[in-house]
Amino acid sequence: MANVSLKLKSILASPLTQNRNYMLLFSAQLISLVGSGLTTIGLALFAHQIVENSSAAVVIGNALMLRILAFLMFSQFAGILADRVNRKYMLIIADVVRLGLLALFPFLDSVWQIYTMIFLINAATAFFTPTFDSTLPEVAGREHYVKALSFSRVAVDLEAILAPAIAGLVFALLGLKWLFWLDSLSYLLSAVLVFATVLSYKKTIVAKFSPTSLLQELSFGTKILFREASLKRALLLSFAEALAGAAAIVATVVYIKDVLLLSETSFVLVMAGLGLGSTITALVLGKFTGRYESLASNDLELHGRRHRWTEQVLLIGGIVLGVILLPGFLKPGLAIFSFLWFLNGAGQVLIAISSTSLLAEHTAESERGRGYAAHFAWTHAFWLITYPAIGHGVAKLGVPITFTLAGIVCIFIVTFAFLYLKFTPQHKHSY
Repeated sequence: MANVSLKLKSILASPLTQNRNYMLLFSAQLISLVGSGLTTIGLALFAHQIVENSSAAVVIGNALMLRILAFLMFSQFAGILADRVNRKYMLIIADVVRLGLLALFPFLDSVWQIYTMIFLINAATAFFTPTFDSTLPEVAGREHYVKALSFSRVAVDLEAILAPAIAGLVFALLGLKWLFWLDSLSYLLSAVLVFATVLSYKKTIVAKFSPTSLLQELSFGTKILFREASLKRALLLSFAEALAGAAAIVATVVYIKDVLLLSETSFVLVMAGLGLGSTITALVLGKFTGRYESLASNDLELHGRRHRWTEQVLLIGGIVLGVILLPGFLKPGLAIFSFLWFLNGAGQVLIAISSTSLLAEHTAESERGRGYAAHFAWTHAFWLITYPAIGHGVAKLGVPITFTLAGIVCIFIVTFAFLYLKFTPQHKHSY
């Protein structure tokens, strides 16, 4: 008990937990994520009510595809706005829009209305998420940014744990309508927390937006991602992250039930292990990098140290994802498969946190909104590819072979990314 008490005091005394603005934004993010999780679960239940059970899966699948499409269509516009207007107001408006749309959800009575509502809700999310991400470096501070990213990743994993539990309780006690209304209230709480946050705003872009400059503005964020060899490498490895993630989300249930012939309980335990690997790795990485970076005596040395650890972590993350997928054709048993999926969660986090750290390191405040929006769009485009790729692979080749082929692709991506980086000259930026 004494050790637990000391650890708790240490956490509460950390600079981030003493940062009022960061804690308000982190709380808003956590509540917003739980709300998104409730929406996904509510959608599945609602689809079963409106259409026949055999068609519900089709409705859910199409709705999730529309979710990704909304991200791709609107996140770049969000980046353009985030570099021109007060980001605090953008976050609040996105929350209020989602609040209103979700409050109307229980009154829908047709599939096309579900599709329309899901698209609009996630269009608002496309404005919220990259704007929040681009605000984080300034609020957390450069020296604490990586730890802030690790906390954000923990928030994502908490959403995966809390949302099903809350949804099940609300559905059992109050019914499906209240599940959506509670979801809408979560966005109200998020908006209130953002409103209470003090965010500095400096109008750094004075050029007015015009239709003729639209294409240039939309492509600016992508140019940021492609102007540095390290950022291009990180983006390539984000594809490996999406491939391993899609394998976990799409194929795990089929592997557990049809290959290992086990129950839903085993599936839940394996997925919990995936989230546990992600959470533990995020916390350990945040603590380790914080100590390593604290040895830097100036901004230039900090920049160098951050580049060194991100290069190593990206390499480790990519190799881990490839290695844990390769044995798929051997049909590992539950114990080994659970351990592999624990490492799957760890590998995904290693790539996600180090990639976003590099992006913050190579963007100025005046361009950060567009940079993060482009990163959001590209990474979600990867998932749009990997989801159906894994699904078709499972249908045609079976889960074990699909896992192994995905592992081979991951290893190829890692090899190409680091050979490419080795022979590509680096640009020197320090923001």
